[in-house]
Amino acid sequence: MKISCRINGKSTVFNTYADKPLLLLLVEDSDITCLNPGCGTGNCGNCIVLLDNHPVLSCMIPAFRIRDKQITTFEGYEKTRFYNDIARGYEEAGATPCSFCYTSKTLLIESVIHENSAPEVDDILDMLSINKCSCIDENDLVKVVEIAVKYRRRRRVRRS
Repeated sequence: MKISCRINGKSTVFNTYADKPLLLLLVEDSDITCLNPGCGTGNCGNCIVLLDNHPVLSCMIPAFRIRDKQITTFEGYEKTRFYNDIARGYEEAGATPCSFCYTSKTLLIESVIHENSAPEVDDILDMLSINKCSCIDENDLVKVVEIAVKYRRRRRVRRS
């Protein structure tokens, strides 16, 4: 089955079977290196990618669901100007996730900010709970998001 999609803005065509997990497509059949395959069952949350700007567990998404979709991995996201807001949030909060979950937590934080410019603590914790790694305290993660939101607002005000 041929499946076309866009990965980090680049048109891609996979010749694969319909139910092959997106995670395996990205790891085995493309040049994506930032994913940390973990459990393969959707329990750890370390394989997050953005599918049409929504976070998904790539190990749970069958190939047929990505037809004509936009997939953003951490490698693509890291090249955007929005990444700097979150990187500054980590730095100012003095809290950075471990190298195993950094990419997934960063994409989840972007999703929180993208969906809500003034997220409540419960919204933040709910979204970030998709990733099960406990390397960083929840309160520190909330601080990271709040700082990143502050930078994102400044960016929006400057563009207006």
